[in-house]
Amino acid sequence: YSMASYNDEKRELLKMKQGLIEESEIIETEADKVVIEKPTGMAAVENFIYHNKWFLIVGAFFAFVLIFLIHQTLTRENSDMTVVLVTSDSQKAPNLFHKVKDVELALEKYCPDFDDNGYVHVETYNIDLSENVQPEYMLSATAKLSGELTIGEAQMYIMDTLAFQAVTEDGDTSNFVNLEELYPDNPQIDGVFYKLKDSEFAHLANYVEACPEDLFMVVRRTTDVTANKERA
Repeated sequence: YSMASYNDEKRELLKMKQGLIEESEIIETEADKVVIEKPTGMAAVENFIYHNKWFLIVGAFFAFVLIFLIHQTLTRENSDMTVVLVTSDSQKAPNLFHKVKDVELALEKYCPDFDDNGYVHVETYNIDLSENVQPEYMLSATAKLSGELTIGEAQMYIMDTLAFQAVTEDGDTSNFVNLEELYPDNPQIDGVFYKLKDSEFAHLANYVEACPEDLFMVVRRTTDVTANKERA
């Protein structure tokens, strides 16, 4: 709205007051003004959605994520036992991690209801120490394994030979239970190692043909310095 337009309207208004003219083509009258009616009802809703659709889409997405996380938390089963699956062989890792659910179900056939809540659930943590994984993932996996070894939440590990050497110092078995002393007649056991290939466990987990020869289970020895001794 320029100064020139303002001066023109002022002159036209002065002429109208003096009776020189009755109407002005420059000055807008009330009748000339376009009245925009505010929408009501469904029209108001549609108008709001149209002007705020991107905010609504983003808000709906975050609301869905929040609801999903809450649902996962509320419906997640409490575990009676935690088992860590560790592998350092990139060829074995995908196959083993694909069998996680079968491994859990097989272990649940043996696991007692430790927390007396009416059902048995075994939870597994997957840790891939393969050299060809991305550096960020490798760092995360190493930190996760270090935390497990420190806290002592998991007392049972399923590993291959390379993973065991990575977990221990030069394959030291002193921190694991000697299963051969407990079950001297079991052909699947060699010292602290329970070989999974051709075992009853492998059959229960539907892991007969694909099970690697050097995949075994070990049980961690609980000591007075175990951080999570009571639960362990």
